[in-house]
Amino acid sequence: MRKKTFLLLAAILFVGSLSAQSKWKYEMGLGGTLNSGNVNNLGFNANGNIDRNDSILAFNAHARFLYSEENHTATNRGLDGGVKFDINQYDRWSPFFATEFISNHFKGYDFKVSLLAGVKYRIYTIPGRCDYSISAALVGDYVNYYFENEEADTLNTYAARVSLRGKIKQRIGENTNLNHTTFYQPNIFDFSDYIVTSITKIENKLNQHLFFDVIFEYDYRSVVPEARKNHDITTSVALRIKF
Repeated sequence: MRKKTFLLLAAILFVGSLSAQSKWKYEMGLGGTLNSGNVNNLGFNANGNIDRNDSILAFNAHARFLYSEENHTATNRGLDGGVKFDINQYDRWSPFFATEFISNHFKGYDFKVSLLAGVKYRIYTIPGRCDYSISAALVGDYVNYYFENEEADTLNTYAARVSLRGKIKQRIGENTNLNHTTFYQPNIFDFSDYIVTSITKIENKLNQHLFFDVIFEYDYRSVVPEARKNHDITTSVALRIKF
């Protein structure tokens, strides 16, 4: 898992370095995490990100690796990432397409792959100061659940979901920004099966390339494998380098 993670992060940075155009931005971050829920300990995370901002087509690719251990035994090891395309992102209405990947045995996932297609509506924006938006999308989930007794291969599930998302970007100081996103994703055919994901990040700019981030993440899954908890909470602090 570690080898695959670092190869993925290296690939993201390599792709970003191929372009000298100012529209391409890439970054790396490293920090510590405090986990509760299915994982209860301190750990670290490493992440990489590429953005291309364009008025016609915007692109984002990201990956993150989480790890912690006690007495030389892993107590958390997760990998997540994804790719997203936005069309006419600065217009009032903006279609988008995305794919996401998650793997974390400690949260009950052998792996999960999601495909999304939807549209974003910009409610209010002032360039450089704030940007409020909502979005709706159709999601196709394929999940391979993990069990310690190795029964994961017998429990593969598909789900069609609606994804409703609210997003806030707000400048709250000369060098500080608040970013918040909340997703609500119910199963189209069974609304008792739903996922809620909420991420709040306070981004502090230390200089032109260095940032200090404080991030709070909350995940709730109404349907989980046996002996797994429904919620997971992660609080992170990290240094991020942006080019």
